[in-house]
Amino acid sequence: MDTSALKAALLPERENLIETLIVGILELAPFYREFPRSAQVAMSARLIDLYLDALDEMNPDALRTFGIEVFTRRQEQGASLMEVLHGISIGRRAVCRGALRILPTAELAGHVVERAEQVADELVRTAVAVYEKRRDTERRAFEALEERYQDLYQRTPALMHSLDREGRLMTVSDAWLEFLGYTRDEVLGRRSIEFVTEETRKIALAEHFPRLLREGRVDEADCQFVKKNGEIIDARLSSVVVRDERGEVQQILAVFQDVTAEVRATRALRESEERWRGLTELAPLPLAVHKGGVFLWVNEALSRLLGVPRDELVGMNVMRIVHADDHELLRARLRQSREGRVALPPIEERYLHADGSIIYADVAARPVVFEGEDATQIAVVDVTARRHAEEVQRQNEAQARLIEAQEATLRALSTPLIPIGEGILVAPLIGRITGDRAAGILETIAAGVVAQGARVAIVDVTGVPEADTSVVEALVRVAQAIRLLGAEVVITGIQPSIARTLVELGADLGSLTTRGTLRDGITHALRARPQRRA
Repeated sequence: MDTSALKAALLPERENLIETLIVGILELAPFYREFPRSAQVAMSARLIDLYLDALDEMNPDALRTFGIEVFTRRQEQGASLMEVLHGISIGRRAVCRGALRILPTAELAGHVVERAEQVADELVRTAVAVYEKRRDTERRAFEALEERYQDLYQRTPALMHSLDREGRLMTVSDAWLEFLGYTRDEVLGRRSIEFVTEETRKIALAEHFPRLLREGRVDEADCQFVKKNGEIIDARLSSVVVRDERGEVQQILAVFQDVTAEVRATRALRESEERWRGLTELAPLPLAVHKGGVFLWVNEALSRLLGVPRDELVGMNVMRIVHADDHELLRARLRQSREGRVALPPIEERYLHADGSIIYADVAARPVVFEGEDATQIAVVDVTARRHAEEVQRQNEAQARLIEAQEATLRALSTPLIPIGEGILVAPLIGRITGDRAAGILETIAAGVVAQGARVAIVDVTGVPEADTSVVEALVRVAQAIRLLGAEVVITGIQPSIARTLVELGADLGSLTTRGTLRDGITHALRARPQRRA
């Protein structure tokens, strides 16, 4: 194949060469990523065509004309010299690799490689010349700007410094010097890590500097500086890398702020929280901290009270352990705590134990700061036993009131006086006889004997269920009192228990008339009635 036919041989690969150039330049030259796809294709096609045209005829003047026009425009558009050179180099490699892949002989491929090298060299010289043409003007302007910048930099109130690529101090602000207590001559040229603690130095070399070079910036890195007098200060350092057009590190700009007071306050808060945890972890009083109704922390006492492991409680919504009937009350408390940020007095809530039983508790709440966030601490007092005791007491009181009412009814209804014939009264007793009731029975029967001039009073105790000492003593007193009024007392319906108690008390049974049944007692009274005279 004649060398004049090389262009024709490579033309079928033109589209592939253009695409290869686009892929490569977008990867290495960010400037070209800002252009739309159509513009990227047009620019790449123009460069590839230069390489292909040179295979037929090498025209340095045409290359320089192209270079001056295109590279001047790229410079004005913001492309760096390195990005332009990347494009030239990638185009050369694309053409050379295409030739090696397609052409049948190494000799022909070598001719393409040689011609592509010539084109690339001419384009590089032109690009450098275009960029150099403006460099002197820019350099002078930059030097003037740098002088103003240095003056401004030194006078800024910020704690700033700049480093060279080796990490040595190039410039420092006056505020930086005043804060650390040095003069400018004492620090310039020294490495910045000489002014920090050993721990900060290790972290900077192992983490911060590698990350800074890799990512281009490090924001708010915690570190500790050492003043000239030996005082250690906590600082937060931010750094950014400034690179030249070749991508090399030109300088590192850094600024830091004194956060010693903030760090000490945070440390004090953390120590306070640790002391608080130490006091509350094993406290017998159930305690918890929640935010918006979600548990952030609970102590062992609350875990035991609810029968739920601590790790299950943390992250759980409070509603899950509160009785459904108390949910609305709890929502109101949560709103009050969130909006008012004030301590809330204890109220009674019903919690649910893991076994389903109800726990009555008095719950107090107060706002706290927990791990740097606003939260609410609650203290839980188990009052279940007290509630049960109060319920038992209420039941006992209700039962006592019922018994008292029943006894009042019995007093009113169970001591009726029934006149049977002339001079005979029957008093049937029903129910338990207490001291108060015995006095009422005595008063009722005595009044009836006097009012009706009764000579026989029958006291029937068939309906008395109990026969303790107080019952028997009451019967004896009733009999004695009625006899004093001149009437005979007949007691009927004495149960074996009453008879036994009478014997045990040693009562004077000879003065008492007793009959087994009420009918027997009435028969006795009628027989004892005095006969009328003719």
